Amino acid sequence: MRKLVLALVLLVGGATTTFAAPLLDTPVYYEPSDSYFELVSLQNQYPGRFARNETSWLAVKELAAKRSYKGRRGRLAVVRDRATNSFLRDTFKPDQPSWFGLQYLCKYNRLIWANGRLHKRDGFQNWGRVWNVEGKKPNNPNRSEGCSNFNYFYAVHYWSSKSGFTWNANAKNVHWKMMFVEYPARGDYWK
Repeated sequence: MRKLVLALVLLVGGATTTFAAPLLDTPVYYEPSDSYFELVSLQNQYPGRFARNETSWLAVKELAAKRSYKGRRGRLAVVRDRATNSFLRDTFKPDQPSWFGLQYLCKYNRLIWANGRLHKRDGFQNWGRVWNVEGKKPNNPNRSEGCSNFNYFYAVHYWSSKSGFTWNANAKNVHWKMMFVEYPARGDYWK
């Protein structure tokens, strides 16, 4: 067995790549936005809902809004810029896809944040290659059926750190195990 392990190490040039375990269920302060952020494990925090597969974007948006930390009301995280994106990736190191507070409104070809604000068309974006960044429409023909009268929006999520930590959007019935919650300063919930 030991020879097999040594052979595998030699085969890959002796280099090993490891990823740190994610930081779960621990709010961390982010000074530039005066917010706390938390990567919530739905499996740990809401085992019953997780078991019943009640972890769609709309369900976790509701769960996030019921959370609070240090007197601050939670919401799915609003990621306004590259610095916030890097903070989430580097601090929490999610090892699975994770919800955050953005959705694509199909009919209007617009993005809207969990705080009700429209995403600025020239604002920060972190789309993975499945999405057409310029037009904000799926460039994968197998996914275009998600935008219909039945599914009037796509929910946006992060891929894991291992998968590039980029944004992707999915139709209505997708369920992920984690969500990014933001606890903004009092009075900034809708900002």
